[in-house]
Amino acid sequence: MPPEVVQDDVEYARPGGQPLLARIYRPQAAQAEPWPLLVDVHGGAWTYFNREVDWYFDSALAADGMVVVALDFRLAPTRYPAAVADVVAGIRWAKAHAPALGARADDAGLIGGSSGGHLLMLAALCPSAPEFSTTPVAGAEGVDARVAYAMPLWPILDPLARYRYLLERRRDPTPPREMFFGDEATMARASALRVVEAGEAEGLPPIWIAHPELDENVTLPMTERFVAAYRRAGGEAELEVFPGVGHSFANFPGEAADRCIARMRSFIRRRLESSRSTV
Repeated sequence: MPPEVVQDDVEYARPGGQPLLARIYRPQAAQAEPWPLLVDVHGGAWTYFNREVDWYFDSALAADGMVVVALDFRLAPTRYPAAVADVVAGIRWAKAHAPALGARADDAGLIGGSSGGHLLMLAALCPSAPEFSTTPVAGAEGVDARVAYAMPLWPILDPLARYRYLLERRRDPTPPREMFFGDEATMARASALRVVEAGEAEGLPPIWIAHPELDENVTLPMTERFVAAYRRAGGEAELEVFPGVGHSFANFPGEAADRCIARMRSFIRRRLESSRSTV
C-alpha cells in the first residue's frame, strides 16, 4: 500500500440481512477541492474474490489523487441480477457519501476487470433499470447511479459467447453447472453487447477497455465486437491491447501493470478535463 494512501472498510448496504462492505482508498493528504470519485467492481467469474483483490491499481490511483470505493457484492450461488443491483447500490452510496469521503460525485467513474467489467458495464448502461434497482441504500434517496465514464478491464461483455468459447476449449461434452446465470437464456439476456446492439442502453458513457494480448479467458474479437457496436450506437470507446500479458495482469505488481495504470490515469485525466470544460 502506498504510504500516501489510507484505507477504511464500511458497510454500504444490507440486502436480505447480508452486510456488504466497501473498501475506501483515499489520499492521506488533504486538499481544498474534493478528489475525483472512482468505484471499483472486482472480478472472479461472478463467484470468487472480494473488494480487496484490485488493491494494486486501486491504491495506485488513490495515490494519484482519487477516492476509490471498492465494492463487495453478492456472488454465486446468488443468481443474476443481484450482483448488478448491488453494484448500482454501491455507486449510489458512493455518490451520496462523496462529501464525507472528501470526493465529488458529479464526475464519478467505474473500474473493474473480467466479470467485474461485465457488471459495471451493465450498471453504466442501465443505471435505473428496475431489475437493477432492488438493493436498498440508506441515505441515498434521490441519488442516481449514472457515471461519467467507465474502464472495463479484460471484460466479459458477452457471457454466453464466452461460456461457449470456454466449453470448446475444454472439449468436454458435459457442460459445467452454471451457478451465477443458471442457464444460457439468462446469459444472453445479461449480455452488455446485446444491450448496446438492441438500443436498450439509457446512456453510453465514454469507456476505455484494456485487453491483454495473451488473454485466454476473453478473446480480442469478442472485445472488438463490443467496441464496434458501442461506436455504432454513438458512444466513445477506446481499446488498448497490452502485448505479452494475460488475463488480470494489472492486479499484480510489475512493469506491465504500472504501464496499464499509467494509461488509466491518462484516460481519467482526459475525461475529467472534458467533463469540467462542459460545465
